[in-house]
This record gives sequence, C-alpha cells and structure tokens, in this order.
Amino acid sequence: MENNKTFHSSDIIFSSEGFGLLRKTLYVNIGEKRAKILLLQFGYKLGREKALELKQYYSDKKELIRWAPLTHINLGHVSKVETNGSSILNENGEIIFIDSIGKWFDSFEADLHTHYHGESNTCACHILSGYASGYLSEIYEIDIYVVEQSCKAMGYPHCTFEVNTKKQWLQINPLILNEFDHQTVAEELEITYDKLLSQKQLLDKVTNYHSQLTECVAKKNSLHHVLTTAYNILNIPIIIKQTNDKTIALKGIDESNYTNLLKQAPKPVTISKHNETIFEKLGGMYKMTTPIYLDNRVFATCSFLYENAESLDENDYLFLERLSITCALCFLKEKISFETTERLKISILDRLIYMKHESQDDLKTHFHLLTEKIEEPYASLVIRCNHKKDTYLPIDYYDQLLQFSQIFKLHYLNALFSISTQDIYVLLSISTHQDIEEPLLRILNQMQKNNPDLHYTIGVSHHFTQLELFSEHLKQAKQAVSLPRNKSISYYSELGLLGDFLNNIDTETLKKTASTQLKDLLIPEPKMQELLYTLYIYLINGKRLERTMQALNLSMGGIQYRIRKIEETIQINLKDSYTTAYLLLLIEALIIMKEIEF
Repeated sequence: MENNKTFHSSDIIFSSEGFGLLRKTLYVNIGEKRAKILLLQFGYKLGREKALELKQYYSDKKELIRWAPLTHINLGHVSKVETNGSSILNENGEIIFIDSIGKWFDSFEADLHTHYHGESNTCACHILSGYASGYLSEIYEIDIYVVEQSCKAMGYPHCTFEVNTKKQWLQINPLILNEFDHQTVAEELEITYDKLLSQKQLLDKVTNYHSQLTECVAKKNSLHHVLTTAYNILNIPIIIKQTNDKTIALKGIDESNYTNLLKQAPKPVTISKHNETIFEKLGGMYKMTTPIYLDNRVFATCSFLYENAESLDENDYLFLERLSITCALCFLKEKISFETTERLKISILDRLIYMKHESQDDLKTHFHLLTEKIEEPYASLVIRCNHKKDTYLPIDYYDQLLQFSQIFKLHYLNALFSISTQDIYVLLSISTHQDIEEPLLRILNQMQKNNPDLHYTIGVSHHFTQLELFSEHLKQAKQAVSLPRNKSISYYSELGLLGDFLNNIDTETLKKTASTQLKDLLIPEPKMQELLYTLYIYLINGKRLERTMQALNLSMGGIQYRIRKIEETIQINLKDSYTTAYLLLLIEALIIMKEIEF
C-alpha cells in the first residue's frame, strides 16, 4: 500500500528498447560528450523531482534517505543497491561523507549501452549518477554528486559509485564538476552564437583595417599617413622606434608626454608573447610591441600603448603585426628611393673622380638632378673605416656609405659620396657651414654608436671653388687621413711643411733618402719594426721620455735601452733637433705613402 502511495504520480511506462533507441539517437546526433551531459542533467532533474514528491509524504530526512535505493529499484533502474560509509556534520555544521561508496546491480543503462554501442571504455550510467545526485541534493539541500567509478558496460560485474559533496569533490578531483555544472545545449548554442558574432565583427574589422592599410601602400602614402589611418580605426596610440631606441614616429600621443611616461614608468614586466609580439606592463600602462624587419634584420619596433587594462583587447596583436608589415613596406620604399638617389650621387662623383665629364657646367647640370644643393665652396673628404679588433669579417662599405649619407642629411650637410677600396670619398658643400668640425664630430659619434665594432677617421682637404680641383684636393684628404696621430678628424692644413714636402718631391727619391737615413729600421722584421715605432712615438712626443714611456707602456730603462739601439742602428745622435725633425718628416711621409704601417 505504501508503495502505491509513494509512486502514484506521473511515472510513465517506457520500454527499455525505446529508451535505448532514444539514447543511441542522442549519441549519434549530438555526440557522446554532449549526450553524456544531457543524460546526466536529465537524470539529475528526475531525481530532484522524485525527492520533492516524497517530501510531500515524509518529513524525516532519514526516511527519505532510506527511500533513495528503493526508488532506483522500483523504477527499474537496478535490481539491487548496496551502500557503505557514513555522513557526519563537521565543526562548521557542514555535512561530510566518509567512505560513502556503493554498488548498482543489473543497471538498465549499462545493459542498454552494451546492447547498442558494445563494450565501453568509460562509465555509461549517466542517468543513474544524475538521478542519485539530484535526489540527495534535494534531500540534504546542498550540492551532492554521485559519481560512477566502474561500470558493468566496461566489463565489470557490477557498477560502483562514490558519494561526496561538491566541496569534497573540489578537493578530490575538480574536473568531475565540469560534467555536473556544464551549461545546457541551449546555453552552449547561445555562447557559441555570441562567439561567432564576436568573431565575425572582429573579422570585419580586420578586413577593413587590412584593406585601408593595403590601399595606403598601393598609393605609396607616407608612414605618417599609414599611422593616421591605423589610429583612426583602432584609437590606440602608436609608437615606431629604431633599434637604438630613437623614436621615428608617434601617433595618438604627444612626444613630450610619451617621454615623461617612460621616465616615470618602472622596468617593463613581460606578461605574454605571441609569435614575436611581446605584451608588457609598465607600471599602470601596458605596451604591445612587435619588430619591423627590413633586409632580414630588425630595423625598428612598432608598439601599441594602453593607459589602463580596460582598453586592452587580446586580438590587438593581429592589428599590430599587420601594421608592422605595412611600416616595413613604407621603409622599404624609402630605402629604395634613397638608394636610387645615392647611386645617382655615386655616378656623378665617379665622373668627377675619373674625369669623365666634359666640363664643369656639365657636372653642375647633373647636380640639378639632386635634391641637395651642391654649391661652392667645397672640401674633399676621405673617410676610413677599420675594425677595432683583429677580425676576418669584411666591412660592407656600400652600407657604410649609405649610413654616412643618411646621417649627413640629418646634420644638414650636403655631399656626394663614392667608394674606393677601403675608403669613402666625399665632395662636401660647405656653403652653409663656416665650421664643419662640430657636425663631423657628431656624425662620427653617431656612426660609432650604430657600428660599435668599427673605428672611423676623416681626412679633410683645403677648401676649393673649382670642381676640376676635386682630385687634387682628394689627394690632400688622403694624406691627412693616413697620418696616425690618434685624431678622429685630420686636416691637410695641419700637415704644414709635410704636405708641401710630399707634393714637391719624387716618391722614388723619397724612398731612397729614407733608406739611407733609417737604414735597417725599414727591414720588415718584428724587432726592427718595434724600434721604428718607438722612434716615431719618441719623436711625436717631442723626445720626452716620460710621455714616450706612458705611450708604449714601458719602463724608463726600457725606453732608454731602445733609444740607444736606435742610435746604434741608424748612427745618428737623437739629441740633434734638426736631425730628429728631418727623421720625423721622413717617417710621416712614408706613413702617408703607405710604405710603412703601424
């Protein structure tokens, strides 16, 4: 009678074959994973409804718990249920299950799964787990989950389960909760729709962005126009910087404000990376940076700047990386244009060097093709590049020429450049500069920063006004740059008598005179070369022993010994000022003629 009282409600008769077909259809149409979640949630609602129904007739919680296995049996879920373990209240008044495990015998769901799907490699009693979880959760009024541990569908004799509260499962295995707390199919579809809508909006924005930047490139617009286009779409401040940290362009932020922000910002902390894009935190600001490649090397960097976390978007790297490619194309266009102009300059200067022009007017006609004004007076320059340390790596003199040409422009010096072996020849217009030493020193300092492994020296000729005299003054610049006096810039005017001496003497006569005066010191042996270099340092230091000692890093006794050996070798008294002045003139002449090298 009691059973009729308990189950009088809406329990309907549904054949196991029909339910098995329904279950199989779910597996086929929505997949095993979603079918499992759906069956679990379906069972959970059935169990909760059954508990609510029983609560109308029983108020005692223990009586309701006793009915838990009976409902499984009476509904035909299983033939028998065994349970072990206990439940207690902890010090906070929360229920705790201790070793609460059990068995389901002859699970209808396991039999159906085996019949329609064959043996399973995972537990298959989803409705049973959900039913028991919903029933107990309603009775105890907290989230309780019954999780199947082994299943008859897997080949075990019986199905086993374990009972714990949600809090306990979080400590034991949090992943189990994903199945019980998973959103419904409708919720999942809604989330999927929102994601697809968001992706479509992102795709539309990316497509529009790419289209406008591509149009900028196609129209050969400037870098400024490209950055303006990107900023108008994204409304994110943009910074383009060279690898030496010099700012090339800014958009969306004032340069002084940006400089102040960097001064106040602490050391950047890397948050994440995507490809070569780095996302960093600078105090309260955020920065996303990606490299700009030119000629297979990093030429500059492109960055987005964010004033707060709310303005961030995880997809911004798509826009930044596209912008870096567009900027690279702008720089490449400028580079090609710049190199085309430089090749024209090289061609014009080569015509002057090798006398391939018809007249001075013919050359000046070519000058009109240039954007720079090459006007008199002029000066010839020779720039020499050497490695600071012994190395077999070659120097790319064409690249050095391009670098010098670019930096000359930045310092408003108009010049033509060409290359000869290991030197860079320059025709410099000094019409707008009374003193060229200061800008030349700044140029050398900048080149030294850009090329720390190289050492630069410049030789400068006398000023001249007739282009036909360029070659003559180029010779002066060569003589000035060849003299090793530890100066970055050497002027031909500083050579004084030596310059006139070289211009008015036959080189063969000079070599014979040097051989007669310096004798064995000119023999290419390490010991003789050492004595010759000591003599040169001694002479350019005014025969002061202390200065010579410091320059050669020798003791006073060592210097005095070498001086005696030199006097014995060349049979000359070095105390004679006239003789030593003549010797210094000879040695420096040989250095300029590259007959000897130190």
